[in-house]
Amino acid sequence: MTAPEWRALIEAYLDGRLSAEAFMRRFIEGWTVGGPLPRAIVGLQVVVEAFEARVNEAREESVVGDDELRQAAQRALAQLREEPRVAAQTFDRTRAREEMARFQISANRVLGFGCLIALAWVALCLLQITFVSDWIRQTTDWPTWPSAVIGFFLAFVPIVGNVLAFLGATEVWNWPAWLAALVFFAAPAATMLSGWSRWRRRG
Repeated sequence: MTAPEWRALIEAYLDGRLSAEAFMRRFIEGWTVGGPLPRAIVGLQVVVEAFEARVNEAREESVVGDDELRQAAQRALAQLREEPRVAAQTFDRTRAREEMARFQISANRVLGFGCLIALAWVALCLLQITFVSDWIRQTTDWPTWPSAVIGFFLAFVPIVGNVLAFLGATEVWNWPAWLAALVFFAAPAATMLSGWSRWRRRG
């Protein structure tokens, strides 16, 4: 029951439209329904239970005096009128669908961005392996396959792989130094710092 329904029930009892016993039964029915209860109703419930116990002992209606019950009902009604009315919260299906649609769009964007990052890393790894292998082949005059195998492993060694890829890009492929530094030093460093800062925020 809502607060207005509790007020209507108490007013019906106080106005004489409900007997004390009928009010007691209606009150207990509303109490057993469940849901949030106003503080005034919680306080009145103790008096109603005491009145119910006296009625059960008497085994006859309209015998037990209800003065105490009436006073408690008047106090509860005054408290209910003073309490601010809170609008009942209902499940908004339209808003829920809109929120789900926004969530799906955000998830798709994040997934797409993650795929782009993964592709960029794959491309960077391939470039680094290629440039390291070419630098080894040119500086040692080794055949292509040994240079490729050794370059594959050296390319994934931190710092060493970056430096060798930088040398291969500038000395073998004639890249500008600023471009090679941007690809093999700045980009990995920015990604590592971004991941570290996110880990610290989550921790």
